[in-house]
Amino acid sequence: MAEGYFAYEVKDGEVCILRCYGSSGSVVIPEKINGLPVTELSAYAFAQEMEMEPENTGERPCICGERLEELYLPRTIKKMGRYIFYNCLRFWNFSFYSNIAFMGAGAFTGCENLRCLTMHRLEGNSCLREILQDLKQKVTVECYRVIEAAAGDGQEMLCRLVYPEFFEEAVENTPARIISTQTHGMGIQYRNAFRNTQVQFREYDRLFVTGKYNIDLKVLSEIVISRLRFPYALEKDAREEYTQWLLAHLWDASSYLLEQENGEDLRWLAESFASASEQIDVLLETAKRREDAQAVSIMMDVKHRRFPTKKKKFCL
Repeated sequence: MAEGYFAYEVKDGEVCILRCYGSSGSVVIPEKINGLPVTELSAYAFAQEMEMEPENTGERPCICGERLEELYLPRTIKKMGRYIFYNCLRFWNFSFYSNIAFMGAGAFTGCENLRCLTMHRLEGNSCLREILQDLKQKVTVECYRVIEAAAGDGQEMLCRLVYPEFFEEAVENTPARIISTQTHGMGIQYRNAFRNTQVQFREYDRLFVTGKYNIDLKVLSEIVISRLRFPYALEKDAREEYTQWLLAHLWDASSYLLEQENGEDLRWLAESFASASEQIDVLLETAKRREDAQAVSIMMDVKHRRFPTKKKKFCL
C-alpha cells in the first residue's frame, strides 16, 4: 500500500488490523508491524461502516467500501472477521495464502465483482472452498505452490481453475408455508469438487462431460484453456476431452480471447496448442476479422517460425 498506514490493536503479542488508510485502492498487508506478526483482520475491516470506528490519526482516507479494489495478504494471516468485505463493490482481486483458519460469517457479502483469486498453497488445510462458496459469480483461481528454502520462499505456478457462476432462488410452498432454496447453474458442482479441503482435480475435470452442454461457451473456453495450459493433475482422458472440444471451437475461443485482450492465452494457442499450420490460420483469420493488428502480427510471426514455407527447388 503506497503511502498508507494502518489502525490496529495488539492481542497476545500479535497484530489485528482494524482499518487501512491510503490514497490507493490496492492494499498490501505486511507480515509484521513493529516487529509483531500480523495474524488477523477484524470484523468489518474493509466495510464502509463498522461498529467501533478507530480514530484516523493521519490525513489519508479509509480504504473501505467502494474504495477497496485489490488486497494482498501475507502468510501470517490466520483469521478474518465477519462481514470484513461487506459491500466492497469494486473489490476484484484477492491474493491470499491457503492457511487462513477462520473466516467470519458473511465475509464476502456484496463482493459481486470479485472474480480474480490468487492462492499461495501451503501444506495442510486450505481455505479455498470456503471462499468460493461465498462467491456466486464466475471466479478464476490462480494457484501457486510455495517452495520454502533457506534463501527465502519461492513460488511455482501450479494451476489455473475457472469456477462458473451459480445462483440461488427462494421458492415458496404456500400451502405448507415453507420457503426452500433452489440452486441453479453448474458453478455449485464445481465448487463441491473438494475433499478434505483440497481440490479434487479428477472430479473437477469430469464435470466437463455435462458442463459442455450447460455452461456458456465463453466460460467453457476459459475452463478448457486453463486446464490445458496449466495441466496439473490432468489425466489423459480429460486432456483428450478438452483438446477435442477446443479444436472444434477454436474460432470461438480465439475470438473471445481477442475480445478480452488476452494476449498470453492467445499466444499459447498458437505456439503450444496448435499442431498444424491450418489451426494457426484459424487464429490468424480471427485476428484479421477483428482488425487486431498486433494479434495478426503475432500469429504471422508464430506461423513463420513453426511452419516455415519450404523453398522451391528448380531442376535445370
